[in-house]
Amino acid sequence: MPIFPSLFIGLWYPLWLIVTIDAFLWFVFAWQWLRGRGKRYPLVLKVPSFKVAVFIPVYNEDPELVKGTIRSVKAALRGRGDIYLLDDSTDKSIRDRLRGICSELGVIYVHRGIRREFKAGALNYCLWKFGYKYEYVAVFDADQRPAENFFDVVMSFFSKGVGFVQAPQLYSELKSPMAKASWYQQLPFLKAIMRGRSGSSAFSLGSGTVFKTSALLKIGGFVEVLTEDLATSIKIHELGLKSIYIDAELLWYGEPPATAAAYITQQTRWAFGSFQTLPMLLKSKLPLPHYIDYLAGILYWLRIGILRFLEIALSPLFASLVFPEFFILYYIILFSYFIFYNIIMKKIGETYSFILHKGAEYVASIAAASAFLAW
Repeated sequence: MPIFPSLFIGLWYPLWLIVTIDAFLWFVFAWQWLRGRGKRYPLVLKVPSFKVAVFIPVYNEDPELVKGTIRSVKAALRGRGDIYLLDDSTDKSIRDRLRGICSELGVIYVHRGIRREFKAGALNYCLWKFGYKYEYVAVFDADQRPAENFFDVVMSFFSKGVGFVQAPQLYSELKSPMAKASWYQQLPFLKAIMRGRSGSSAFSLGSGTVFKTSALLKIGGFVEVLTEDLATSIKIHELGLKSIYIDAELLWYGEPPATAAAYITQQTRWAFGSFQTLPMLLKSKLPLPHYIDYLAGILYWLRIGILRFLEIALSPLFASLVFPEFFILYYIILFSYFIFYNIIMKKIGETYSFILHKGAEYVASIAAASAFLAW
């Protein structure tokens, strides 16, 4: 028995919290996969008429990269709307080159005098100034290029009750071990979780999304937080509108984070934005299934971040001194998670490495813990 029982009892709670969250995330993942496994995406036979404003927000991006994205968007759009380059670049030479590219390719160049609220601020600036003229608004990051059939497929999924449609983000250049690991980490999310949330609570991924302009206007535009995609999705779902996630290769994506430093930067942003959105979620009026889906997404960052470090620090202590039978439950959840993930990914038909997935998560733990402390 421990020498100081009250101390150990107090330290016991984090481990029970870890096991409870693990069990909850396991249950939600299984539930989402079951919801998504029977969903099919029919062949598009008739493309509806539409007019869309395509927003491409950029910030000191390589002009040649941006030029390639604009060309891909034009090829997919085929005159069924207009392209707006939302240039928040602080480098004058980059702004001048981007302005020239827009003139060459027939794209509307937009530059704000003051860079307020980052990407979300740029999107709202253009939405209020131009977006109301269009029935739909699409968003593409500078390094995301739509396939030529992007709009043909996406626009066919809109109906009266749909607020937005999302295409998956794909990594096409897996050159480094970190890039491969980050892709394996994304696979269960893209192929099981988001597929299961399609038709209900699938959220915008910040790029490759097409919104109904009326939905954006009803919620007051894009929510101006770090992860505006997640927060804006919650607001749209509160309207009672649903979202569609199309599990099809409709985007070409460049190289993912190639180094641990770049990966940590990406994951820190995603984690901090999720924590930032938590108060909004707690006050939201979402249906219970939607609420559970969103809550699981935020708890994921808590679990792999600060709770993982507590797990590493406290597990040896409790394994040797207090109730070692506790770890039977712990390892049942751990190994069942491992088996279930691998079975699901094989059923989906994707090449997958659970080891690289978890390796990437441990790197992301640094980002998630830092984001939690900063929040």
